[in-house]
Amino acid sequence: MAELESMVPVAAIVYLLLSIVSLILLNRSKERVWMDLMVGQILGLSLLVQGLAYTAHSIIEAFKGEGVDLEFFIFGRNSLFIISGYLAATIPLLFPYPILQKSSSIKYVLSGILVLSLLTAVYMMMTDYRYFGITDIIFVIPFILLVSVYFRFLTEEIRNDDLTARRMSFAAGLVLIGLFGREMTWWLAQLISINDEFIGRFAIQMGEVAYSYTPSWIGNNIVATIGSMSIVILSVGEIWRAASKGINGFLVVVLLIFAVGTISGIADYAVLDIVNSCMNTVCEDYPQTYDIWYNFTTNALIYLFTPLIAMYIIINFDIVDSRSKENSWMTRIIVILMLLIVSSSMIELLQSFLPVPQMVSSAILAMVVAIFIGWEERIMLRLVEQGESISTKLISLNELNVPDMENADLQLFSKAVGVMVVFVIMLCAVYSAII
Repeated sequence: MAELESMVPVAAIVYLLLSIVSLILLNRSKERVWMDLMVGQILGLSLLVQGLAYTAHSIIEAFKGEGVDLEFFIFGRNSLFIISGYLAATIPLLFPYPILQKSSSIKYVLSGILVLSLLTAVYMMMTDYRYFGITDIIFVIPFILLVSVYFRFLTEEIRNDDLTARRMSFAAGLVLIGLFGREMTWWLAQLISINDEFIGRFAIQMGEVAYSYTPSWIGNNIVATIGSMSIVILSVGEIWRAASKGINGFLVVVLLIFAVGTISGIADYAVLDIVNSCMNTVCEDYPQTYDIWYNFTTNALIYLFTPLIAMYIIINFDIVDSRSKENSWMTRIIVILMLLIVSSSMIELLQSFLPVPQMVSSAILAMVVAIFIGWEERIMLRLVEQGESISTKLISLNELNVPDMENADLQLFSKAVGVMVVFVIMLCAVYSAII
């Protein structure tokens, strides 16, 4: 069985590799609209910071219980997760419908977010991360913005038969899954109010006292509720669209996540006695089937498919210039990596359920890789040909302003994030050495 710890290093590699490639591609796409440049920067930086956080988490898991001082990595992991969360929450301010369209608002709001994330990371560090979960409250505004955009353009598509509006609702739905995919798989558990018991067990097992504090409890429940509402809203919206426009791939993805959340909720209810054993006596182990299901649904969505959603947005919505010869080979690397991650994950899932020998699974992976490499060019062409920037749609609606900003001003945000991350890591090193 593939364990949670074995997936974290893979996640670190995936996040770091895809973020570096996306930032390189973005740097070579200087002719894009300001909106595309800013969204690409934030997506890439968010993946990069989260990849660093997963790297620290991998080191913690590898050396836990061996007498190694891990305070620096614990502080670094938690602080980087805070920064990446704030960066991710910034995306709906600019994509798919930017509410920041003046040069002054872009500069002030983004600068304010950087300052807020820095102050929050420092404060949480000084309070030993007792109120870590309260940072999830920041996702309330992104949720409201994304749902509003989703229903506005979904309604336009269905009532006015506006096919171009689909790009907007599709993009909003993808960002919702990217931000709240994990919580979407808990929608039924949140609905029947059993998530708190799992949080309590996790706190006892990990020794994370932060989960016992009210601010963290409020933040955790808010984001879980947002995720639950998101998958229900997407399910209703996509079924409504399918009734008039027919079934499409995104509907299948949404219903699959909804089904996973339903099965997970039933499974969670079935193991409540095991969950509560931590509070009553000694923590009992989950059944092997439950661990397999959790690792390859919720965990796979977090560690593997979330960065792939970000890369799909970057390529399919033409945020980077993937048509140029200079960028085409690197874009192909992204596509091949996406295919390899999906195929290897599915083979691991098969190997967890069935007693497949390692040599057989390796042979299956080799065959799948050969098939996907053969399809890579066709998939690449389809992604590029169907790619259309969201900014094109907004310009056609006369709803996208072109602020007076130079490329240097737009790139200043990336530099500021880089400086902040380095400063926070140095602060973690100093603080962990003092306490």
